Amino acid sequence: MFDRLRKKATRAVKRAAGDAVEDEAEKQTKKQIDKHRSAAQGEYDKSVEHSFRGMKEQKKKISGEMITDFKKFKASWEKNASDPAQSIFHFLVAAYNYSVKDKAIGDAMATVILSKKHNLDDPSSPSGLKLGPTNKTLLKYMRNDPNIVKSYLGAEYKEDYKFNESKPKMAFLGFVPEGEKRLKAIIQSTGKDFPTPVGLAKNKHGQWKITEFSSIATGCKKPASEEDDF
Repeated sequence: MFDRLRKKATRAVKRAAGDAVEDEAEKQTKKQIDKHRSAAQGEYDKSVEHSFRGMKEQKKKISGEMITDFKKFKASWEKNASDPAQSIFHFLVAAYNYSVKDKAIGDAMATVILSKKHNLDDPSSPSGLKLGPTNKTLLKYMRNDPNIVKSYLGAEYKEDYKFNESKPKMAFLGFVPEGEKRLKAIIQSTGKDFPTPVGLAKNKHGQWKITEFSSIATGCKKPASEEDDF
């Protein structure tokens, strides 16, 4: 979408400038793209805000350790899987591994917590599963900008997302019930203005698994030192 906007905006600006100044044309193009990007983000924020209606407030900080070993990770999640907040926290640890540490281990970790319906069989993986196409795309997007997952684990954009890896922590705000075994949990990123909804469902073992996390994967603010660097 933004490629089309770029081409259209560039043509319009170059006509207005008579193709005289390429740098000025590019600058004006960027302004028009940013305008459309901001409008699109605003519409997204409104839709997300709407999903918070009926939320039961349950503010708490979830903290733990940055686990990088698959077996230890799986045991830790299984021990805490009756708490949806813990399932999201463990998923973020998996996403951090995928984005920053070891992509293959992060992939395996994530499949433990994500609904089996969205995973694919993979005998070579320690979990026996691998990410399905949609979830893989979302995690790839997060890998392209590690600040996204850092912003959910305690890194502040005002401090350029400096991150104390040994002390990850997550802000859990509450949840919206969606039936006896389904809910929408609400968490907060330090790099986004609006809270983030995450869909979960309880399986037959009483474990909360993530069924939808696309809102986590949306972009976050630039580090403070880059915001006004133009």
